Amino acid sequence: MIELVAPYFNFWLKGAVLTFGLAAVSFPICIVIGLVVAFASFSSARTISTAAAAFVNVFRGLPEIIVIFIVFYGSTIVLAAIGKSVGYQVGGMNPVVAATFAMSVQSGSYAAVIFRDWMSTLPKGYTEAGYAIGMTRFQIRRRIVVPLILRSATPALGNLFLVMLKISALSSLIGVQELSRSTSIIAGSTREPLFCYLIAAAMYLAISAVSGLIQHGFEAAVERSR
Repeated sequence: MIELVAPYFNFWLKGAVLTFGLAAVSFPICIVIGLVVAFASFSSARTISTAAAAFVNVFRGLPEIIVIFIVFYGSTIVLAAIGKSVGYQVGGMNPVVAATFAMSVQSGSYAAVIFRDWMSTLPKGYTEAGYAIGMTRFQIRRRIVVPLILRSATPALGNLFLVMLKISALSSLIGVQELSRSTSIIAGSTREPLFCYLIAAAMYLAISAVSGLIQHGFEAAVERSR
């Protein structure tokens, strides 16, 4: 049976690389989104804090596949309308770009909750010390608050990355040939679906194991730096 699927391993590998790539590219974007929304939720301006709360509640409440569909098909409609208004025919958003954007935004809402919880427990003495030495609010956030909460939230962020790896499988429904879609194509060609999906499961576990080792190394480095 190995001989039957062996010619497809390069195709599988490309799908696995794309799966990891989707999560790896989306992850830092979701961190930035999460930080912005978390800081906005503590804003003294009621409009900003309400908008941040609405963002978190909406995207945490929606299924991931719905967000991916809305971004993919919605962007196609918007781009077509813009192209029509300027006299050009514009195609839809690339499925990989759409999946990356959707994953970044939705995972950003999860990251915002993680950061918001850590910010609420951060001692006020840190910010007071920053003001005492003449720092601005932006400098305090950039030099004190952000490093502290990123260090504290490392385990939770590592778990979020693993979740994003699994969510990336949903991008296959808009045509992204990541690992699950590659496996579906190979299973149809070889007519050995069980064996093919067992191989895919092993690949997902391998990717998760590597990600877990990276997370563990980073957490150990953080602990040593304290």
